[in-house]
Amino acid sequence: MKTELKILLVSVLALTLTVSGCYYDNEEDLYLGSSTCDTTNVTYSTSVAPVFAGYCNSCHSGSSPSGNIKTDSYSSVVTNITRIVGAINQRSGFKPMPQNGGKLTSCDLTKIDIWIRKGMLNN
Repeated sequence: MKTELKILLVSVLALTLTVSGCYYDNEEDLYLGSSTCDTTNVTYSTSVAPVFAGYCNSCHSGSSPSGNIKTDSYSSVVTNITRIVGAINQRSGFKPMPQNGGKLTSCDLTKIDIWIRKGMLNN
């Protein structure tokens, strides 16, 4: 009986390590190096707004947005940029976003950072 228990425990441990070894928080980590990040022409409408549409707008739009922060309009993003940047970079003191999801890709974070450094133009 002891041998059977040891075999069972070793099997469970091996299965656990196998399954947990295949976990990735986001697609970027899964396909490392398979895609490039084009930051040559970062604009709000083509680079930043699509990130918010894909990750944020489902909770942060409409008449009662989560956390009272809207990400579906340029003016609201600019007004709340400090809170948004803290949350999406998952900095201490900010609620990490997207909620219950992995961190945005480094490419998406870079695009938002470039847009901010360029003066947050509505382009």
